[in-house]
Amino acid sequence: MDPIPNLTELRAHKNGYDTRYKIDNKHPLFNDPLVDPRDPEFGFIDASSYYSKPNSMTGEKLPGIPDAPLVRLDIAKRLVLADKYLRTSKEVVEILGAPAHIRIDDALRPYQVQLFAYEVAWPTIIKKLNPKMSDAEIAAQVPNYCAKPHKYLTPTPHATGGAVDVALISLATGEPFNRGHTSGDVQGTAFPDYYEGYQLIKGQSDIVNSPGLTEFLTKKDEITQSRRVLYFAMTKIASLYVNPNEIWHYGRGDPLSAYVSNDNHPYYGIADLPQWYLDEISNIEKNY
Repeated sequence: MDPIPNLTELRAHKNGYDTRYKIDNKHPLFNDPLVDPRDPEFGFIDASSYYSKPNSMTGEKLPGIPDAPLVRLDIAKRLVLADKYLRTSKEVVEILGAPAHIRIDDALRPYQVQLFAYEVAWPTIIKKLNPKMSDAEIAAQVPNYCAKPHKYLTPTPHATGGAVDVALISLATGEPFNRGHTSGDVQGTAFPDYYEGYQLIKGQSDIVNSPGLTEFLTKKDEITQSRRVLYFAMTKIASLYVNPNEIWHYGRGDPLSAYVSNDNHPYYGIADLPQWYLDEISNIEKNY
């Protein structure tokens, strides 16, 4: 499986992407409907919304967050293609020792949830793992992991329904393949290309090298290979675009994907939520 490309330049110019573009409301997919990927026609029965269940960031689930990982129809269809490849490809079995499956860990994330993640959840977990960081340093790191929500400007990726967070699951064990990342780590392990070794050449990468990492890069273990397989399935088979800061985040049609693809014309705006969804998330505004 080919290495994940060096994404240093994409990270260097990523800040501000969320204010650069206007949503193309003439695009054929502008009104692409929201669907539930757990429906039989898609088959992602283990899909979930991250904040609707206990998690490493907030501990307990957030009140008022429906367990409804809604996505745009076109995104769901593309995920089906990637999942079929992972389940049936002989190459995947040769590389990983077992067929694999995509588990959707988060999808639609409305403004209210994104605001909580940006202002409370991410600063808390970064502080816990990096206690010597100042508040200002933590605030500077948060945008690397969570987009600042805007009510009226260009929407964040998850607010559009055009982005998903995924994990690569072994069909042999039912467990995720090791992706080599600790939640809240600000040294780059979330970066898709972290384990590719670009940092071994001076000036070629924004990833900070270390003796331990150099030793690791001489091996091609489960971490490196599973990342490459996931990246290939999501970008080459499903034709989605990776967040250069997060190995698990992929999308299409949203503003971040428009930046990564250099298309510069996002066509998914803030998703229109079903009334039942709006009724449930109104609870988080009361609790926050």
